[in-house]
Amino acid sequence: MRKTKEGSLETRSKLLASALDVFSEKAFSAASLTEISARAGLSKGALYWHFRNKNDLLLCLLEEICRKGDETPAAFSADGLLSGVRQYYMNKYVMLMGNNDGKKIMKIMMRKDEWPEDVQSKAKLLIRDTMEREMTMIKRSISEGQKKGSIRPGVSASVVAVLVSSIFQGLGVLLLEGMLPPEFPQCVDVLFGALEKELTESITQAPAHQPV
Repeated sequence: MRKTKEGSLETRSKLLASALDVFSEKAFSAASLTEISARAGLSKGALYWHFRNKNDLLLCLLEEICRKGDETPAAFSADGLLSGVRQYYMNKYVMLMGNNDGKKIMKIMMRKDEWPEDVQSKAKLLIRDTMEREMTMIKRSISEGQKKGSIRPGVSASVVAVLVSSIFQGLGVLLLEGMLPPEFPQCVDVLFGALEKELTESITQAPAHQPV
């Protein structure tokens, strides 16, 4: 039973890897399930066992892409909150810019206007869900940091979560459009330096001496 399950997961993984290749090389309309299954070294029947159709295959691939980097919520722990959040987004950008799969993902996302309308609509929901997960982790971490005294109490966890997630989602779009320089990930420190100052300034600085 276990071998059967492992074999099924391996087959699905091969098909998704093949789909990543084909969808990154061709427009959605030109990509065929026959080619995707053949590149995976599997039958078309095996593909249909895991995916209903081409739309379903692309959506499942997008789900996998959205989940990349989300498996380590511990990075948002209250201890070292800012370094954890910084590393989380750095990992995402390095993945997109620094390896073959990342470049394929960029090519796929840049072709989103070619997708069927129902795929585009569901893809937007996937991206929204990713943002909500990020904001939930950031809010929880801000609140925990305030309880421990490492983040000043006047900070709104919700505002910080929306601000950070929105900034980096927007930067992600620019990155996918090829509008950011290759060295961009190193510039993330500038943003987080300003954020760290805002969140901790009143804690790290002693109050000014008031003359009698």
